[in-house]
Amino acid sequence: MENVSQFEVHTKRGFLPALDPLERLPYAFDEWEELASNTTSLLESKEFQKEARSLSKVQLDSLQNRPQIERAMLLLSIFGATYVWSAEEPTTTLPSSLAVPWCHVAATLGRPPIISYASINLNNWRRKNRSGFLELENLEALQLIGGTEDEQWFYLIPVAIEARGATALQAILSARRAVERNDPIKLIEDLQTVEHVVSDLTKILLRTKEKCDPYIFYHRIRPFLSGWPSPGIIYGGVSTNPINFSGASAAQSSLFQAIDAGLGITHDNPNTSPFLLGMRKHMPPKHRSFIEMLEKTMLIRDKVLSTQRHELLIEQYNLTLSSIESFRFAHLEIATRYITKESPKPKKAKGTGGTEFTPFLINTRKETTNKLL
Repeated sequence: MENVSQFEVHTKRGFLPALDPLERLPYAFDEWEELASNTTSLLESKEFQKEARSLSKVQLDSLQNRPQIERAMLLLSIFGATYVWSAEEPTTTLPSSLAVPWCHVAATLGRPPIISYASINLNNWRRKNRSGFLELENLEALQLIGGTEDEQWFYLIPVAIEARGATALQAILSARRAVERNDPIKLIEDLQTVEHVVSDLTKILLRTKEKCDPYIFYHRIRPFLSGWPSPGIIYGGVSTNPINFSGASAAQSSLFQAIDAGLGITHDNPNTSPFLLGMRKHMPPKHRSFIEMLEKTMLIRDKVLSTQRHELLIEQYNLTLSSIESFRFAHLEIATRYITKESPKPKKAKGTGGTEFTPFLINTRKETTNKLL
């Protein structure tokens, strides 16, 4: 069995960082931290672009470790998104004061220079009680753009999902070992764990509506999480031609792509496969590799298929897939409420990742139910 620590998969945190995200960069980056503290007020006074252009050049080599680099990526992602989308019409060129360090830090992390799930969710939280659990009531976001409680809640829901999802990842790895040991009873237990965890994830997802208003999400949060306007933007000091990237999207979470891969749920539809594969470039590289490792073999599904006489195993496999289908139905409900119903053009509404999300979510759900035995 593979040593999964090499993939940065934490036993109790899953794809969340093993250490709580850094809350402040070293003093050499005080200008960045000041701009981060004032982003909301500068956005309201329409002075953000001016302040961002005046940032001094910093020695990026002084970023000494991964938490510092991730913090830098979070701040630059917020600065870049705010700069482009803060005016009435999106700005088509990023100043070199933002573009040069952003491209450098992004290249170091192996991700594109665009606001993404890895920054705005995985590395944008702190625990109120440092010894407490990673659950919604004990979390708050480190950085916001518009500064609303709705925005903070929208960022924290995925953090709680990732934290709870860690148990499902461990159960999938345990299930693979059960297959190797030819232990169907343990395999059933592990599949039950995945089922129960995914049911919990659905409950967490549905809590989105507790503190995030659909109108505020669509009009005040969503624009800053979107990708670049066509044909893209010019990164000053880096590129001379426009470059286009997709914005932050739940599809950039490694959690459900890993669960799918572990359980043998494949996505082959032209409405799903290209988008899901494209979203992987926004994931931390080692998380991508973890999904690819799981995809190389479908040990769990193959074992269930080869044990047709074990009715309890087949039943539990189907119950586990049904819990995933239920999560995807809840996701479709949330997306419809927060995007389609708020959009002035509902039939052409797109998610922050740039895709027409309705056929995407419908088809990922169908591809899940199609794998029922």
